[in-house]
Amino acid sequence: MACRWPDGFACPRCRDDRAYRLLELRRWQCVACRYQFSLTAGTVFHNTKMPLTVWFWAAYLAVTDKRGISALLLQGQLGLRRYETAWMLLHKLRRAMVNAGREPLYGDVEIDDTWVGGQQPGLRGSRQLKGRRAAIVLVAVEKRGEAPNRIRVAVVPDFKQTTMLAFVKQHVAPGPTICTDGLKGFEGLQAAGVRHIPRTQPIRSALRQGQKCTYVTATRHFIWSADTKQIHWVR
Repeated sequence: MACRWPDGFACPRCRDDRAYRLLELRRWQCVACRYQFSLTAGTVFHNTKMPLTVWFWAAYLAVTDKRGISALLLQGQLGLRRYETAWMLLHKLRRAMVNAGREPLYGDVEIDDTWVGGQQPGLRGSRQLKGRRAAIVLVAVEKRGEAPNRIRVAVVPDFKQTTMLAFVKQHVAPGPTICTDGLKGFEGLQAAGVRHIPRTQPIRSALRQGQKCTYVTATRHFIWSADTKQIHWVR
C-alpha cells in the first residue's frame, strides 16, 4: 500500500480516502462507492496466480543479469514447470520497464553508434551499408556528474544527418550539450537547438607533445559493454 499510494489511499474509481479490507477475498472495498479492488489491480501483477515473491525474484533476475537473462534460464532459476510462464513473466516485466510518457534527455548527453550483428567477411570499411546484415544502433546517454543516468537506444537505417537529427529531436530536449565522435552524420546537430561538441583527434606530432582530444565519449562504452541482444526490446 505504501508503494501504490505514497500520499495516502485514494479509491481508483471515486478517489475517496476511506476503505476497509475484505480478508477472505483479499480485497479492499471503498466506503463511499463500495468498489472492490486489490492492491495488484491495474499493475503488472493484475490477475496473477503466482505468488508475488516469484514476480519479485523474476524482476530481480531480469534487471541484474548483465548478459540479459533468457526465458529458458529464468525458468530454471525459478523452478517453473512451463517455459511459457517464464516467457510471460519476462514479457510483462520488459513492457513495464518502458515508460511511454518519459521525458527527453537533458544536460550533458553523449551519442554514439555501433553495429549489432557481429563481423561480416567481404565488407570494405566499417561504414559500408550495401550487403551488411547487421543493424545500426544509436545510443544517447545522459550524464549527471561523472556517472551515466538515463539512456535512449534506437535502431536506425543509415548514418545520414537527417537520421541523426531526427533521433536527437525525438530523444533529447532542446538546450543541452551533445558530445559525439567525428562522424559526419552528426554534423548539423546545432539545428536541433543543442550545443554540439564533436570529438577531434589531433595529429600524431601534437599527441606526442601531450595534446589531448577535445572530448572523449567514454560513457557509452558502459552501455555497449552489456549484452547487445537486449537492444531488440528497448528500442
